[in-house]
Amino acid sequence: MIRRRDACNLVCLVLFGWAAAVVYAGPDAATGPAAAPPTELPLPDAQQMAAVLAGLSEQVEECSLLSGPQTFDSEALAQYLGDSADDLLTYQHSWTTRAEYAVATSEQTIALDVHRMGSDLEAFGVFSRRRAETAKVAPALSTSTYWLGSQLHVWRGPFYIHTHAGSDDTALPPAMRQLTEAAIANIPVPSRLPAMLRLLPVRSRQICWAQYYRGQVPGFEIAADAVTVSYADSANAECRFVLARCADTASASAAYSKMLLQLCGGSYPVKPMAEIADRAALVRSDENKMAALMQQDNFIAAVLDSQERQFAEALLRMTATNIRVYLLTEK
Repeated sequence: MIRRRDACNLVCLVLFGWAAAVVYAGPDAATGPAAAPPTELPLPDAQQMAAVLAGLSEQVEECSLLSGPQTFDSEALAQYLGDSADDLLTYQHSWTTRAEYAVATSEQTIALDVHRMGSDLEAFGVFSRRRAETAKVAPALSTSTYWLGSQLHVWRGPFYIHTHAGSDDTALPPAMRQLTEAAIANIPVPSRLPAMLRLLPVRSRQICWAQYYRGQVPGFEIAADAVTVSYADSANAECRFVLARCADTASASAAYSKMLLQLCGGSYPVKPMAEIADRAALVRSDENKMAALMQQDNFIAAVLDSQERQFAEALLRMTATNIRVYLLTEK
């Protein structure tokens, strides 16, 4: 049972986070998109996914099954793909089902790989890390799909789907899209984002896709799971944001100390900001850029290369609030 004092604290935290989001992000960040209702579709296993891929040629008229489906565990996938599997197997991988199709309008073939990862976040990790700046959002599924040349990449729950050909061919994308849409129709749409992505503040200010790093914090010699994203501050200048999740509060405290030492370089002044989170500090460099760092329980957040202190502090405040609410209500 939640005590009256705890309930009041929770209400205050939620109201504070809501108010801050309204001030810095506009109305859409306060309300956010409505969560999709839970779907009745079960998650397909490897055998069921192989059956789906085998039947795609019956749904896409100009495509015929050329080879497969084949199913690989992590070891077999590493042997089959060689070095190209390294970035995928950095994340927790369960199995991969692959099929190849011939296309009536092209001499090239299309390969469709369905990777079942360990969790929604692990699938998002490989999906986001393979995205380059030249990637183009696929209009049909703009929040979870992109084109990279003639390769189509899709993230859906614990699945990462990669549809590709040997080289670019202007005749292939329609067939690739149809094959992919028919395959993912058998995979349920998640009802919510993974926790690490939900904890990111002010979505309307994000100017790039978030990326998930398993077991490493980019730019720091710290072992932790991390999500990075860039924001545009109130003056539309760009700053980087890092959210790291450590195993426990003790390891987060140690990581915070190491990160703060790296940011100040032993010479830049450090200003404590205890009112923001369990621990928080601001570091200003000679180039008049700032780094703001905070620890809340077993999480660490950092704002890097910021030119606007008020915005950097607001990002950390909202993140600390999100973490408190998350730990109080969901852990």
